Amino acid sequence: MAVTSATAHEIPGSEPKGFEHLAVEQVQNWCDVIEGFIQWQTRHVLHANPSAETQADHKQGLKWMLRLTKLIHSVASDPEFPDKTLLGQFEAQMHQLETSWEIFYDPMPEAEAARILAKTFSHGR
Repeated sequence: MAVTSATAHEIPGSEPKGFEHLAVEQVQNWCDVIEGFIQWQTRHVLHANPSAETQADHKQGLKWMLRLTKLIHSVASDPEFPDKTLLGQFEAQMHQLETSWEIFYDPMPEAEAARILAKTFSHGR
């Protein structure tokens, strides 16, 4: 309890019961950051002809978004995290970021895509 008491005295508003609320607030804030990044990505990379500099910025930014999102996910996915609805939103956005990485930086090889299309649309031949 000494650590909890010391922390509460050092940081205003950091009472032990407030940490749960703080965790939810931080996950919500990160959801907002992800949404902003996805909107930027759509405007400046997906629906544009980005410069090499913009592409490099996007790749580096997406790497950090994924790293930090995975870190924050460890808090949001804790069994005691109080907002399961927010967890669902967070995981959906995390999936969007992972899909972005796959689309832009780890695309399926042409031969594999052709094989899947041929198999899928062979119509029993």
